[in-house]
Amino acid sequence: MQLSFPRQYHLRTKSEFKSIFDKSNRISQKHLLILFKQNQKEYSRLGVIVGKRVAKKAIARNRIRRIVKESFRLNQEKLLGWDIIVIARQQCDTLNKPTLRKGIDDLWQKLQNQYRGCLFQ
Repeated sequence: MQLSFPRQYHLRTKSEFKSIFDKSNRISQKHLLILFKQNQKEYSRLGVIVGKRVAKKAIARNRIRRIVKESFRLNQEKLLGWDIIVIARQQCDTLNKPTLRKGIDDLWQKLQNQYRGCLFQ
């Protein structure tokens, strides 16, 4: 298991994010939304969006990003071949770490179970 999170696993450019927003599938729960699209790579890439409306303080936004990235890093072997954007929703900053972690882990499991082997264009 690779425990690093190198740059190649990040969605970085505006065009990468736009392609997922334009044509993607979604999975959600009360505090998190995942947009995803299959890529042509042998690994998944992640982008995390936590707006100022969700968490006013930068420390809270960064904590949410850190927890999501840590969860992704530990589950990336199960999530091969996806471009994924995680969007934090209202009151996400009020969750404690175990609750937020369980929520994102449940979404990874749902993505893996429902969309394994599907091809999206």
